[in-house]
This record gives sequence, structure tokens and C-alpha cells, in this order.
Amino acid sequence: MADKKNDEKEQAKGEPKADAKKAAAKKPAVKKTPAKQAAEEKPQKEPKVEEKPPKEEFEALLDEEAKAAAENEPDGAPATEKEEELSEEEFRRLMEERLETVTVADIVLTMMNQLASVGYMKMGLPETVNLKHRDFAQARLAIDTLEAMIKGADEKIPIELLQPFKGTLANMQMNFVQLMRGEN
Repeated sequence: MADKKNDEKEQAKGEPKADAKKAAAKKPAVKKTPAKQAAEEKPQKEPKVEEKPPKEEFEALLDEEAKAAAENEPDGAPATEKEEELSEEEFRRLMEERLETVTVADIVLTMMNQLASVGYMKMGLPETVNLKHRDFAQARLAIDTLEAMIKGADEKIPIELLQPFKGTLANMQMNFVQLMRGEN
């Protein structure tokens, strides 16, 4: 596609202006929706994000949401660079607002999910991907900790949120026993 644009530029330089206008007239003008404009603009803005020092995942998510909100002007016009940049105070305010909505239950459920993921990885499952990470002592710690968290959260976190973790725990325990039998 870049070659096509370069060819058109070279042709436009060597041709009279009328021919260049004809070449430009061949492309039908397509009106872009604000969503398409935003999608096309994002690749141009990514290098700016890479230049900044790495942030915690949560902070980076807030930063992205704030920039997206600044770009979505009511009239559909793209935001200026000044509007895209968040001041440190605005960023701090957004972060505090987000933290006010996070509950301990949200954090506990996230930790349980991470423990289950790491537990499977430390069991070396699936073997095609994680066999190199097998460490039964670490897997046992993940399983035991997940079990303790489920017991501690019982009746404090709605059952519909805990039930999937109870199933995951049972599956992890069964896999662990089978793997230990196979090792001996």
C-alpha cells in the first residue's frame, strides 16, 4: 500500500496538475465515522505511550480510558494534543475515583483467579506449554492458599461468584494427586 502511495506521488510530480487532480478524483471520498477516525488515529499515538516509563497495569488502564474520553468530543472532532495530555492532578483524581469503586471482594476474586492460573502453570499443565514450569511445592502452595481463600470468603462473597473457584479447586486437587502418583 505504501508503494502505491509512493507511485502516485512520483506520478503527480511528473504530471501536470490537471492529471494529478484526475488521479485524486479516482478515489471516492469516504466519510469516516468518529469510531473509524479514532481507530486510524490510535496507531499514530502508540509510540507516545511506548516512550513513557512502564506503569502498573491498573494505572495504564486508567490512562488509556482518560485519553479515550478526551478524544471523544461531542461534535466528533478529534481532541487537540493539549486535551489528550492529562495533568498529574487529573490523573490522580481519576485514580482515586476508580479505587473508590473497587471492593475487597473484587481483589479477592482476582487473587483467586491468579492463584489458579499459577497453580496450573506450576503443575506443568497443560504439558505442551507449561511443563518447563513444573514445581510441585509451588503448585501445592497455590492450591492450599486457594482453598483457604475460598473457605475464608464463604458466606462473605456471593456463592455464584465463588462456585466456579470451588470447581477449579477440586479440579486442581485431582490433577495434583494424579501428577504426584505419576511421579512416584
